[in-house]
Amino acid sequence: MRTTMRFWRWRRNTLKRRSDRVEAWVVLVAGVLLWLGAPVAGAVAGWSLTAHAPRPGADWHRVTAVAVQDAPTAPATGWTAVATDSTQVRTEVRYLPPGGTAHTGEAAVPPGTMAGQHVQVWLDGHNTLRDNPSDPAQTQARAVVFGLMASTVLGLLVLGLRGLVVMVINRRRAAALDREWARVGPRWGHHPA
Repeated sequence: MRTTMRFWRWRRNTLKRRSDRVEAWVVLVAGVLLWLGAPVAGAVAGWSLTAHAPRPGADWHRVTAVAVQDAPTAPATGWTAVATDSTQVRTEVRYLPPGGTAHTGEAAVPPGTMAGQHVQVWLDGHNTLRDNPSDPAQTQARAVVFGLMASTVLGLLVLGLRGLVVMVINRRRAAALDREWARVGPRWGHHPA
């Protein structure tokens, strides 16, 4: 004999309360958000990161610059390393754009670059220092990681909110049962035999 009943929240029943219908809708919405929303959130996060990755513009060009100060020996760690190119560090450099005057600015260079050492930097059409274009393979890997993180966070948020709503529904059910018992309980058992 089968003891489980599938889709019991959606079956007609004269004993079904309003809170049962609300809980059925909460479960349905949470399921749809988990089934559709989490993958969409992951895809949007990945595509967004890929779309905003530094790419060389049509007018970008590379020039040789000279490091003005020693660069740190270790790249950044933690969240900043995930969001930026973790194989580079930033330091002050002096560069000479084609047909222009010498400028200084902060650019991404290899870790451990010493003052006076020559490095390659990117300039845009206005001879402004730009971040190094990202490696497509690194960008794709970051997009996958951020997509998984976004879908996981959305899933946890949906499950947490569903749990919170069900907890409130169950508390209201218990309070309604207590009120009903307070009304009926005193009359219980006072019937003559």
